[in-house]
Amino acid sequence: MVLRPKLVLAKGLVWPLPGFVIGSKQYRDANFGQWTGFYDWLRDSKEQVLGVRYWPFEDTEFLIDFAKGLAYVSTDLSRYIEIYFSGQRNAEPNLSSDQDFSYDAIFRSDEGEYAIGFGAEALSEADVLSFGGREVEWAVARPLE
Repeated sequence: MVLRPKLVLAKGLVWPLPGFVIGSKQYRDANFGQWTGFYDWLRDSKEQVLGVRYWPFEDTEFLIDFAKGLAYVSTDLSRYIEIYFSGQRNAEPNLSSDQDFSYDAIFRSDEGEYAIGFGAEALSEADVLSFGGREVEWAVARPLE
């Protein structure tokens, strides 16, 4: 997930990796490790994935401030970032408490853009296909060589 004014979701990558390229822009591992916090897949009452809530560890808390002005993000300045894939924000708390931490590395471009690579192995293909709409841009990414 590239944190731009319009959320960019990258497909075509297998985690973990040292970096990736979208178009001509390179994103390199920002050296915080493969596990930078916990995350929950935010689901509605029908179990549709609406987004992700990321609870960063102390050394990656700067992302809360970085993301707070983005329209698709809701933040709690002392705790977490919620990244939504659409305008729907009616997450069901009982269905949105995975506390997953399989992989969530941080990447940075030379221009200062950040991306978070969330391990989505626990999600079904239908879950991933339901991400977004007009609010999300899908990009084909390739591993950085």
